[in-house]
This record gives sequence, structure tokens and C-alpha cells, in this order.
Amino acid sequence: MDTPLDLKGGKKWLPISINAMEGHLQQLIVPVPDFDAHKCIALRKNVSYSLQHLEFLHRCERDLEITSVIWTQNAKTFIIVGCGILEALFFYILVSSGKAAKTDWKSVSKATTSECEIGGKKHRSEIEYFVKLDEPALEQMTFDAMCKRVEKRDLAKLGSEEFYKHLPYLRSLRNRVHIHDVNGTADTDWAKFNRKDLNLVKQVLLLLLQSSFFPVKNPDRFYFLNV
Repeated sequence: MDTPLDLKGGKKWLPISINAMEGHLQQLIVPVPDFDAHKCIALRKNVSYSLQHLEFLHRCERDLEITSVIWTQNAKTFIIVGCGILEALFFYILVSSGKAAKTDWKSVSKATTSECEIGGKKHRSEIEYFVKLDEPALEQMTFDAMCKRVEKRDLAKLGSEEFYKHLPYLRSLRNRVHIHDVNGTADTDWAKFNRKDLNLVKQVLLLLLQSSFFPVKNPDRFYFLNV
């Protein structure tokens, strides 16, 4: 499956089907309180689309002659998409375990006060109004917050610090999606992404996708995560 293609021979590569990816994910992502069947279908599809994208990026390296710049940009995309998959699976794991953040309040409006002068400088205030919900609702969480909640109780069921210790570094790499946020001439994507980073996100993803959440491992579906 991972043999480079003979492009001159006209043979075309076809990725693992979305249905096959969804079948694997269905072992974990099933309806639970706060996450109904329709949301589960959409989440499984989105994760499957992203996994197929990772397979494509892997095949680009296997089957094409590319420059070091393009390789680095593909590695960056692989890492960012891979972290998005981790975030999606962490979110579901938190919701299904009842450990996701919830709130009793919903923001409905904001208001800005008139300017006033204090100590010779202009000031103004912003007021945000909330309405209390009839029932607590899921609250938006950052990737950082999700990682910390999952790690605190080992909700990924890996029992391994090796898995969790890499998450802060991967989060920092994911933040490089903001390409304008640079600190100098050396702060470029080409200088920040390398083979070690690419292998790291592959290892972390594979650990989660082959964890105890998935009794049937289907290793052939994730050959592109092997290092």
C-alpha cells in the first residue's frame, strides 16, 4: 500500500475511503448526552476527511520529487491538520466522559460606556450581558484546555506520560498557522518544521487511534502514520 507509484505507467493512487475511516471512528464516536447522532455523523466525517488529507500529504512525499520548501510546507500542513484531529477526538472524549467544560450563562449583548477622564487619560468601559440558561450548556474550550483536562485524568486511557509530554510542543507548532506572527528573519516555517516534528505528530496520532477506544485496530488504514 505504501509503495511509490510508477507515475509514468499511468497508474493512479486512490486513498483509503471515507467509509473505511468512519467505520474505525465509529468504535469511539457514538451518541452520548450533549452530543446527538447527527453531531456524531458530522464529527466522524470531518475527522475522516482530515485523515484522508494526511494520507494524501504522505503520498506527495512518497511519489513526487518536491523541493525542501514544499516538503516543509506539507509537513506544516500535516502537523496542523493532525493537531486538529487530536483536538476533535479530545473534545468528544471530554464530552462522552462528562468532563467537558459547561456554563450556566450565555452572552446576549455587549455595551460600551461613554468616555470619561481619569488621571488625565481617557477611559471607557465595556459591559457584557448574560442570560442564565435553563440547563448548563457545553462551553467552548481551547486546544490547550482540552489537552490539560484529558491529561489530568488520563482520559485517553493510555497510562503513558510519553503521550502527554509532547502535547505542549505540538500546540506551539499548531499556532504557526498564523504566518504573520514572526519575531525576526529566522522565524520562518522553513526553519521551524522538520522531520522530527512530522514524526512526532504521526506517533501521537497513531497512539490515540490505536488506543483502547478502538478494540479493532485496523492498522492498515493508518499506514501513513508509521515512522
